[in-house]
Amino acid sequence: MKRYRIHLFSAMLASWAMPITPSMAQQTGVAPSPDAGTEQADADILVYGRSRTDTTLTIPQSVSILDKDLIEQTASKTVGDTLRFVPGSQRDGSPLDAFGDTFLIRGFQANQTLNGLYANSIQQPRDTIGIERVEVLKGPASVLYGQLQPGAVVNVVTKQPQRDFAGSAGLSYGRFDELRATLDLTGPITEGGDVRFRLTAAYDDSDSFVDYWRRKHIYIAPVMAFDIGEKTTITAEGFYTRNRLDGFFNGVPAAGTVLPNPNGRLRRSVSLTDPTLDPSIRENGNVQLRMEHNFSDSLRWRAAVDWTHERRDESNVLGIFGWDVENQSLSRLLLDGGGKGNNWTVHHDIAADFSTGTIGHALVLGGDYITLRRTTPRRVFFLPSLDLFDPVYSTDAPPPMSEVASLAQSVRDRSSALGLFIQDRITLTDQIKAIGGARWSDFKQTSRTTRASGAFVESRQKDSAWTSQLGLLYTPVDQVSLFVSRTTSFLPTYGIRADGTALPPEEGTQYEAGVKAQLAGDRASIGASVFHLKRGNVIVADRDNPGFELSIGEQVAKGVELTAELRPIDGLQLYAGYAYTDAKTTRDTDDTLEGKRIRNVPKHSLVLRSAYAWKDGPLAGLSLSGSATYTGKRAGTLENLFTLPSYWRADATISYALTPHIEIGGNIDNLTNERFYDYAYSEFEVWPGAPRVWRMFVRSRF
Repeated sequence: MKRYRIHLFSAMLASWAMPITPSMAQQTGVAPSPDAGTEQADADILVYGRSRTDTTLTIPQSVSILDKDLIEQTASKTVGDTLRFVPGSQRDGSPLDAFGDTFLIRGFQANQTLNGLYANSIQQPRDTIGIERVEVLKGPASVLYGQLQPGAVVNVVTKQPQRDFAGSAGLSYGRFDELRATLDLTGPITEGGDVRFRLTAAYDDSDSFVDYWRRKHIYIAPVMAFDIGEKTTITAEGFYTRNRLDGFFNGVPAAGTVLPNPNGRLRRSVSLTDPTLDPSIRENGNVQLRMEHNFSDSLRWRAAVDWTHERRDESNVLGIFGWDVENQSLSRLLLDGGGKGNNWTVHHDIAADFSTGTIGHALVLGGDYITLRRTTPRRVFFLPSLDLFDPVYSTDAPPPMSEVASLAQSVRDRSSALGLFIQDRITLTDQIKAIGGARWSDFKQTSRTTRASGAFVESRQKDSAWTSQLGLLYTPVDQVSLFVSRTTSFLPTYGIRADGTALPPEEGTQYEAGVKAQLAGDRASIGASVFHLKRGNVIVADRDNPGFELSIGEQVAKGVELTAELRPIDGLQLYAGYAYTDAKTTRDTDDTLEGKRIRNVPKHSLVLRSAYAWKDGPLAGLSLSGSATYTGKRAGTLENLFTLPSYWRADATISYALTPHIEIGGNIDNLTNERFYDYAYSEFEVWPGAPRVWRMFVRSRF
């Protein structure tokens, strides 16, 4: 099966923004955060494509909610930092990439949405300063979200304006000269708060354990909300983010890290790049305009428009051409390129609650349209080989390089997608609920690759697809739910058969059954689920017609997930989550791949978290939190050429409220200084994890 980095050229939307009680909110004795007024931020988020009465107990699918308390307790700076606390989630990219939070969930790639709107085109890490919570809906979700990978939908819910003035500011400093400053302000603009604002911002400047790696990050996100009478709310928000990365790091070889090398073990800090090469810069701008009008308590109309712009300039050094005969020096290639792109999303839906006899309905009808335009030029240069065991870098001038003109190219991608969907949540009795949904999607895509000679290759695809969702939920007693569900997904693919016809889209199908329960009021919740997830029509090489492809590949992931969350006494929080995931290639034109494990997916993973906050007594204001995560062995390549070892990682955070408005503290990542590997992509691309990192911080709330 061929390896592809998947670019999702269109995906459709609908937020699972559910009114969920914040899980075990931390009590620190400090002043309330900007969200702690009489109005909860959850109430301000438009709930695209979902009933407003949804909770995790009423959804027949596994859902994980990562709220702002977890973000603070774990000192998470990006969405990717939070996702490692989701059972069954695994990085498929490195924090050193600094250009995206890419994860596998249940064996397959996760998709990102922003307030329920398509956001896979935003190839940047999401800064948590502007995030209210992260919602993870596991499995396919194409009925409401459109063209997606089958692993999961990761919906980022942003912080919204509040009617009362509040604010916070933070400053932290840590190992590797890691400096971070944050700001969060909200309040009314008009008396009564009918017009209100929110502004979040962050600045990061840090080195790394990797030689010559440095990152500068800017994030700013304003939000305005307008109440027009009692029934209409308009929200306008946007963000701008810029990442500058010196010393773009693209991993190191397996030989010398996870495999033996006759020259010994590579230093964890070794890099393939040179400090004199141009930095890589990526910028994103985003604007969202959302509107909700309530005709009555049972009839609502919602609309949204989203625009995203991306610009990239990148210098990327790869070592994919192999070692010298002594396995000491590595051939290097420089990819010099970048690109720009624009994405538009338009969404409308109408939601109605009504009854037919004794049967209740929560019906949603909607449609959406997405366009994406992206241009990606690239030039390729050979760089001198580098002795990774005794590297000598070019520190005064760029290293000599020779261009490979035959590999220069520019790729122009154009896509559009139109979708119409319907979903009905049916209350059959007080104990039995059902859900059914369907979506029709029509999509077009064109990809044109132009070589330096002027020659070009163009592929076009036009197709349509139906996806569906079925679920049944039974509540034998209050706060306990049993569920079964079947959900599907689809994803357009690029490629042609030998006869010149386009390949059909990939298909995903998940069967899931489970139980969810909240016990002892809000003090305990447990969950258990089993799933079978199949990804079909995967592109594979046509062995009888080189240069062409077939869509007969198949991959299957099946497993079990268990979660438990407890608050046995006030101030104490405990969480445990376990996932067993058996993910394999089941069909390919290359028989040797069948039965092989999917790259980077551990069979066993475990998440443990705890936090305790003293509310009174001599230790009032003190908070402690810690986490331990276990990641099992993983295949490093699709061919299973090597294995990444299992590892434990432990983190800890301490904070103390000096006054009701000032808090100080610190945290340590990788407390035991474990040597581990985040992920691998090939035998020459293995990403080491960071060693022990400490930080000190001060926060002010006002």
